[in-house]
Amino acid sequence: MTPNLAFNICMIVIWGILLASQIVQVIYKQYWFSTAFVCTGILEVLGYIGRTWSHSDTTLMDPFLLNMICLTIAPVFTMGGIYYQLAKLLEVYGSKFGLWPPIIYSYVFIASDIVSLAIQAAGGGTAGMAVADEESTKNGTHIFVAGLALQVFSMLIFMFLWFHFLYQIFIKTRLQHAKVSKFSWSLLKIPQEEIDYMYAPKYRHMRIPSRIPFKYFTLGMTGAVLTIFTRCVYRLAELSEGWEGNLITHEWYFIILDAVMMSIATICMTVFHPGFAFQGRTEKLPIAKTHKFKKSKKNLKDSTFDRDIEAADLDTNGGHDLANLVGDNNNDDDLDNSSWNNTDSNEKTDTSYAIPVVENNGATASDGSDNSDTKNNNSKQSGLKSKLWPFKK
Repeated sequence: MTPNLAFNICMIVIWGILLASQIVQVIYKQYWFSTAFVCTGILEVLGYIGRTWSHSDTTLMDPFLLNMICLTIAPVFTMGGIYYQLAKLLEVYGSKFGLWPPIIYSYVFIASDIVSLAIQAAGGGTAGMAVADEESTKNGTHIFVAGLALQVFSMLIFMFLWFHFLYQIFIKTRLQHAKVSKFSWSLLKIPQEEIDYMYAPKYRHMRIPSRIPFKYFTLGMTGAVLTIFTRCVYRLAELSEGWEGNLITHEWYFIILDAVMMSIATICMTVFHPGFAFQGRTEKLPIAKTHKFKKSKKNLKDSTFDRDIEAADLDTNGGHDLANLVGDNNNDDDLDNSSWNNTDSNEKTDTSYAIPVVENNGATASDGSDNSDTKNNNSKQSGLKSKLWPFKK
């Protein structure tokens, strides 16, 4: 197949512009993303140079291998940059919306990407050596296909987790907010600002007021993921047919299912760059190493949002204010099992947390910190009613 000269020169220009754009956007401090997309841009430019070179002589192996290897492995870097963005979105909206802790998404899929890249590179190298030695490229092709199959499989899992995340933040939150169990299109009319209280408060300033780069970032990322997946499925089918199959010998399949798909994906992530969405020049968005799914004494201080929501459900204002007063000062206190509401004097050993109690007749008394007369004190406590003072912030 003789590559179309005008088309491939045009793609060199397009990818040159996209590569330059990604280099400039390094100023938004999304270093992992920028590195991945710069690598993609370099590989795409080299791949189309190889195709342009092959136009003059289709029997040359060097430009053919440059084209095949570079354009085949380029999406590995693209997805490596995209995988990390789901972890960031989970930090912004709240880790409770994911099936895994945010950092696990990055570890699992980036590791899968690296393994896929290594397998594809090994396949390309094996095929290249076979061509140089005038031997069969069958083994190299099989290795190449295995690497692509792993990439497609990992993308399928990622897409499931990605759409699960979108359902959680856009659909399930509205169902809970409206207190309904069945979806209806009218739920989508509920503005994001109205349900923002259900998200993590730490990064509220990124979500409110609504900014176009962040508002449509998930849409841009969805478009990129779907187009890259389409391209990877095409490549898998192409190489599965072999080097003389119908797909690889007809350039229109490549133009539509590879060149156009990769261009759309990169344009989406260039326009909706994570540096714009996450305010990269002024904000840092670290991914927490671990996220605990159950509250414990150790993470009580870190779960301010959840604690406040639970405390707000109390019937008394004192309970809410008390949760704020105590929770930030001593994160080893369990508000559900501490001695705050305990009227048994034998368990009130920490007098620094003594709470005045009120007798039924209205007279105040000590909480029993004086244990000199245990028997008398216990009988007195049985006639008292514990009450929390209405602390004010």
